[in-house]
Amino acid sequence: MNNFAVMLKALIIDDEIRARASLNNLLKEYCPQVTVVDMAGDVATAIDMIGIHKPDIVFLDIEMPDQNGFQLLMHFEIPDFEIIFTTAYSEYAVKAFEVSAIDYLLKPLEISKVCAAVEKVGQRQGGHAIRERLHTLKENLSVNQVRQIALPVTEGLQFVQINDIMYLQAEGPYTHVVTSQFKLLICKIIKDFEYLLGEDNRFIRVHRSYIINAQFIKQYIRHNGTFLKMRNDEVIPVARDRKQYFETLIAKIRL
Repeated sequence: MNNFAVMLKALIIDDEIRARASLNNLLKEYCPQVTVVDMAGDVATAIDMIGIHKPDIVFLDIEMPDQNGFQLLMHFEIPDFEIIFTTAYSEYAVKAFEVSAIDYLLKPLEISKVCAAVEKVGQRQGGHAIRERLHTLKENLSVNQVRQIALPVTEGLQFVQINDIMYLQAEGPYTHVVTSQFKLLICKIIKDFEYLLGEDNRFIRVHRSYIINAQFIKQYIRHNGTFLKMRNDEVIPVARDRKQYFETLIAKIRL
């Protein structure tokens, strides 16, 4: 159990009584920095409670009768509270939460995940505005495809359209994210990006150090090895053990 200087007021919004009680008990026992000030089982009641209690965190179930969690948030032009979604969503939706930099807890809840999510919120309080992160999440979920990704940078978050990413280059525990306009160094390993972009067949791991967006290939070179020239004229190697895989995938993509 950790000691925190920042004390947080929380609301729990979930239409299932047992789910509310379970999360409330977990927070009481393992997150002493959190005070649950109230709980609600529907959106209308939750909106009133948020106005009354001015919480720091709202634990919000997505799927509820009448209105869902996203509709609740539409009632607040600029939310001044952090959100931790509680969800039983699919694997794809989990990716959508991750690329949008939105905190979430999968049901059934795990103690360690609850504590970690609370700690992140405590560290971020007063930091990144949540509206753009929510917009990114809703957009990615609505089309069942990652369209925009929130990248952690020194100043906060940089939001990047997936269509603009030209390639990613590994550098130890970091990854360079290269677009036609700029290059960012992100504190994530390239394997994380391979997982997050795995549903998009434009992104191909051609080398242990590179993931490329096939839409930005300018030339495929087979001379003294196998290479790709990207639209920015950067030359990227294709590993020998990835060559056949690359050629099979590239044949399916209409550039």
